Amino acid sequence: MAISGERMDETVRIILGGDVMLGRIVKERIRRLGPAYPLGQIASLMRGADLTIVNLECAVTSSDALWPGAPKAFYFGAPPAAVEALVDAGVDLVSLANNHVLDHGVEGLRETVRLLRGRGIGFAGAGENAEESRALAVIERKGIRFGMVAYCDHQEDFAADTDRPGIAYLDLRDEAAVIERLRLDLDRMKTAGVEWPIVSLHWGPNMVDRPSERFVRLAHAAVDAGCGMLFGHSAHVFHGIEIYKGRPIFYSAGDLVDDYAVDPDFKNDHQLLFDLELTRSALRRIELHPVFIEDCRTVPATGAAREDIVRRVTALCTEMGTVVRRDVERHQQAAGDRVWIDAP
Repeated sequence: MAISGERMDETVRIILGGDVMLGRIVKERIRRLGPAYPLGQIASLMRGADLTIVNLECAVTSSDALWPGAPKAFYFGAPPAAVEALVDAGVDLVSLANNHVLDHGVEGLRETVRLLRGRGIGFAGAGENAEESRALAVIERKGIRFGMVAYCDHQEDFAADTDRPGIAYLDLRDEAAVIERLRLDLDRMKTAGVEWPIVSLHWGPNMVDRPSERFVRLAHAAVDAGCGMLFGHSAHVFHGIEIYKGRPIFYSAGDLVDDYAVDPDFKNDHQLLFDLELTRSALRRIELHPVFIEDCRTVPATGAAREDIVRRVTALCTEMGTVVRRDVERHQQAAGDRVWIDAP
């Protein structure tokens, strides 16, 4: 049956948020003030999208057991009630391919998966074995099929194997192998009828404000192989957004909520939510929502913090040939001006 022109032009809104860390002090806030506390101030914005995706940078578990491997500086575990923070914020899909989802061992990962499934939240990037960790997460919105695979390039001992639970791990130093892996995944998504293939990558070091040349090469290769959107995170700060061949590349989406110490240079409490408008075939625009992390919760950024965020993302995007636009006239009338990127 033919699809009408109106159906073909159906617009879908997707919100991307960076790392969501609900352990440590955030965990205590959830226990004392309830699961809506960390994201409640921006939950209505997130719920308003057709599809909301974040990286879940912790285990959600009642277990106090720790990963039995080499000792780590930090272990991130959120209480089971924390899954309601995701539900309240309208989160539909999470990446589990990161270096903290196994902080409370295999049982912590399994409980995280059970809780997500129990509340209807999709996930990619971890599982009972290597094959399951690479499984596609597929979600349909307004007749458009979205798919996601998720990988992480650090904490190799978290890697799933043939008979070992864990995360989908990639050694990014072997560029040819990475490109081949992504090509196979993107071919699988095409076979599954996915029209917007998403690759989630928890990659690179903390506190860097630009991607490496290798990451740019890999991101471009992913798009060349059919990736519709690259969703990167791990740096704890946002990077510039590149539109490559009409496809958005988020080298780092930064953090969405955490309890981390604030670096005075990187200002990792100054963050963004990314609000994409797209059709079945094309990206239309990306709205940028400045947010601020304070006392383990995220709020809309105002005043000097908002100005700093807009200034920084504008400069970083300009380096990548991406123009950030701003409704200056409205800004003169109200603090909440519109900031966005038009697709070429």
